[in-house]
Amino acid sequence: MSLQTAARSPTYKVIMMGPGGCGKTSIALRVTQNRFQDDLRMTIGVNFHSLRVECEGKSVNLVLWDLAGQPRFKDVVAGYFKGAHAAIAVYDASRPMTLADLDGWIETVSLQAPKAKLVVVGNKTDITDGFRVSFDEGSEFALRHNAVFCEVSAKTGEGVSDLFKTTACGILTNASGPA
Repeated sequence: MSLQTAARSPTYKVIMMGPGGCGKTSIALRVTQNRFQDDLRMTIGVNFHSLRVECEGKSVNLVLWDLAGQPRFKDVVAGYFKGAHAAIAVYDASRPMTLADLDGWIETVSLQAPKAKLVVVGNKTDITDGFRVSFDEGSEFALRHNAVFCEVSAKTGEGVSDLFKTTACGILTNASGPA
């Protein structure tokens, strides 16, 4: 794809939100740089990543706003939600309490970016020992919030590309649907 074509592709703001330590940055690094790093430092404020995704023959640019998940940053990052076309709510499938923590994040999206396409994502599906959030539990949570549901592993890369294709296609569907 030429630079001219990339410049003509629409650009959409996608926020990645959720509790700290759930792997938001790891997912972003996996999709943009195809790498995984075990020892990432916590995000302070926001990190930015960008990628191009194909959806039904259309190329779109996604700018990922990877938000800090620690409670002390919650008031700071709330202002970053405005103008988002999509919100990816990430929980750690190996820590069930992080799924319930998404309620507050989703409430902020509904107030700050009510038209954003919502995607609920269970990360760390590669961790199989111990109690974990089941696919059905994650799917039911997403359904209650009128969201799309995906499971991924930033470590192995499983499901990560599909997550962003699903997000991009959801944005395009929202853009072409009734106002």
